[in-house]
Amino acid sequence: MNVDKNLEKEVLTRLLHAHPNGLGKEVLDNYRGEKVVAGTLATLQERGLIKDGHVTCNEAGEHALNLPIKLTASGVETARKLESEPSE
Repeated sequence: MNVDKNLEKEVLTRLLHAHPNGLGKEVLDNYRGEKVVAGTLATLQERGLIKDGHVTCNEAGEHALNLPIKLTASGVETARKLESEPSE
């Protein structure tokens, strides 16, 4: 799956600045649509950047979220690196 790097950066940054308890359904708010954001979250989970078990995929390929969504320590580190990069 091809992940939009700008969307990935946006999601990671929002999670970095979220309440310590994580983000709820508002994490899906984006003009690209909930399914695209959920797919990005699934990719981040596969890479170990968000906590395991928060994004699941059914047989039809649809993603379901177990809220709240929280970053792992690796996710925090990655989000901070992306945030400090100059914008393109």
